[in-house]
Amino acid sequence: MMKKILMLLSVVFVMACSSTKDAKAITYDVLTDSAYGGKKKQSFEVIDNHDDLRKLYKAVGDDLVPNIDFAKYRIVALFMGEKTSGGYTIGIENIRQEKGKVIIKIKKTYPDGMATMALSQPYMIAQIKTTKKIEFEE
Repeated sequence: MMKKILMLLSVVFVMACSSTKDAKAITYDVLTDSAYGGKKKQSFEVIDNHDDLRKLYKAVGDDLVPNIDFAKYRIVALFMGEKTSGGYTIGIENIRQEKGKVIIKIKKTYPDGMATMALSQPYMIAQIKTTKKIEFEE
């Protein structure tokens, strides 16, 4: 009887350890964000190589391309599209893992009250500590 209880506890312990490993927090760092200089159309992009990263930074008019270790990280670029005023922002609300992939929930904010009367193209570029497939959720 005691052996069965110990065996059951061992199985529970192993299961708990494996589920904790999958639930490990995914960290990210914002590399750049701005209300101006983004793309005219909304898009969410994943960058996994240096050539595409250089193209991305050229598209937003930034010459300071960071050196990224793509063996550990991915870059995500979130573009809100062109807006008729200021006061808009786009970013990451949260990141979670599900079934071997990473889900990034997008957070958008809109002007509340008075806003700059100028065209804006909000965007954010972030470094995500993962090499798993990334999907976006609005």
